[in-house]
Amino acid sequence: MSKRPKIFILIILLYVLGYYGWIFTFPDSASLQIVGGSLFSIVGLLIALFYLKLAVSQANSKDRKFWSFIGLGTFFYLIAELIWFFSESVLNEDVSFPGSPDIFYILQALCLLYALIHKILKEAAIQQRISFLFDVMIILVVASTFSWHFLIAPILTTSVASMEALVVSLIYPIGDLGMLVAVSFLFFNLSTKDKNHSMYLIIVAVALQAIADSVYLYLIAQDTYITGSWIDPLFIVGMILLSFAGLQSNLDQKNIESPKEIERLNVFQMLTPYGGVLILFVFMGFHSTNFDIVTMGSGLSILLVIIRQILIIFENHKLIRRYYHQAQILEMSEERYKSLFEYHPDPVYSTDLSGKFDSANTACTHLLGISKVDLIGQNSLRYVKDSHRKRVSQELKEVFNGMPRSYETVVQNVAGSALHMNITNVPIIVRNELVGIFGIGKDVTKARRIEQEIHYLAYHDALTGLFNRPAFEERLSGLIKHRPSKNDSNVSLFFMDLNQFKHVNDTLGHDVGDQLLKAVATRLKTFEDLFDMMARQGGDEFTLLLRDVATYEQLLQLADRLLTALQEPYQIDHHVITCPPSIGISCHPNDALTMLEMMKHADLAMYHAKQTKTGSYVFYSELQHMPL
Repeated sequence: MSKRPKIFILIILLYVLGYYGWIFTFPDSASLQIVGGSLFSIVGLLIALFYLKLAVSQANSKDRKFWSFIGLGTFFYLIAELIWFFSESVLNEDVSFPGSPDIFYILQALCLLYALIHKILKEAAIQQRISFLFDVMIILVVASTFSWHFLIAPILTTSVASMEALVVSLIYPIGDLGMLVAVSFLFFNLSTKDKNHSMYLIIVAVALQAIADSVYLYLIAQDTYITGSWIDPLFIVGMILLSFAGLQSNLDQKNIESPKEIERLNVFQMLTPYGGVLILFVFMGFHSTNFDIVTMGSGLSILLVIIRQILIIFENHKLIRRYYHQAQILEMSEERYKSLFEYHPDPVYSTDLSGKFDSANTACTHLLGISKVDLIGQNSLRYVKDSHRKRVSQELKEVFNGMPRSYETVVQNVAGSALHMNITNVPIIVRNELVGIFGIGKDVTKARRIEQEIHYLAYHDALTGLFNRPAFEERLSGLIKHRPSKNDSNVSLFFMDLNQFKHVNDTLGHDVGDQLLKAVATRLKTFEDLFDMMARQGGDEFTLLLRDVATYEQLLQLADRLLTALQEPYQIDHHVITCPPSIGISCHPNDALTMLEMMKHADLAMYHAKQTKTGSYVFYSELQHMPL
């Protein structure tokens, strides 16, 4: 139990003990009972007003008017008690019945009744409002008829009581009955989540007031009521309970998180007015022989029932038309969703929380090469390529946490074809609960293939299929930049030029020249396992990269093998062509420290090889010992 309810229970206990302690301590002193009873009532109402002021200030806009009228009724009650106290304790006069306090007592009852009716009408639908208003009128007519027949009529024939006294005597029980009916309807119309502590406190408070009013009227009729009677604390305790219900209502509202429930059939509200009319009608049949108050009440109540039913029929007709219209809108919305889902050009699907397909459009089934019947129930990861499943599972975990994800993966259809897909997954959330995943796929296989082709053309020579100059320079720079810091780590660059290639182009044509370049590239590729990279620089120039050669002798042997292979004649279009290369070789870090230096030194070494002997190779390091 929280701190606030404990304090309130303590206040109630102390107040009740104090009030009844005063009453039973001075049973023989009417003056002390009158003074003490009035003061306790005034103090209790001040406590109730204090709590209601807090309740109004903390209430939301929906409930503020309800608690404001409860507070206004309590204020009227306080005025009545102050008038009573002034008349009895200051002026030493007996308070007449009916008197000026009764005006404010009746205003208090009307405020409470209005507050309850306002709460019901504000929270109810139009049809419920009509039913409730007529139900209250029917019950009040039935209650007034019986009250007049059993109470007022005998008093009129045997008593000299004034008409004002009779009217006031009738207003109190009818008002209490109205409040009891209103709070009962409010209680039975509420869903389970709304039947909270505040509502129970309101019911208890209204019941206490009804009981106290009934006993008060009985004592007034017997002319035995005095201020400080044992029923007086019941009035005040009821008001204090109402005030605390206001504070408790604010706490209850903060704890409401459950979704709205479907309203259930209210048997109590349905049977109460008809039951009252039936009892009155049966009573009329047994006790009325002519046109009297019972006959009038029965006729009026039946008329109200007929009007109620006619209005409800009209309202039901309007509701049926509205629901039909809403059903049409819902059906159209569903058809639009189906069209968007089914006729979407991209694959669209949904899965449950275990990853199994529970819906898929035609584009999705065509992509996977499987019928919709066979696809439903299968796990979606089954169609993800093995090497991508781990990453896709991680993406799905994020979606299960409520985060939309977009990623690219490779899907394998039934035929075994690998398809590059861009997948967007979004969580399906119903009533704040994740129930599945929507997926939209975009086939980007063609786009990825084009990207690969563009990348290939950007880094490869279109004629020979070897790497091109930008790719070679990028690779060489990377090797130098990230060379391990050890002495035996080295990089060697072979810069090669074909001798007599210009003569071949000039005499046999460029087509034969191009075929010759392709043939050279084919022979170079036989050494692919030995070299780190091979490239065509342009024209008849080729470059080769070699890493981590253990000894200088191994480098010589590889250069000899390469030169020997390339010196062999080429058979092209019935022509035998000999086109031996000249090769310049530079090494990092011995000959150069940068990519540009290596290229420059290898080119220089190749130039010396061309000048020295056709079909030979020269190391840049050898140039240090040659005369310029």
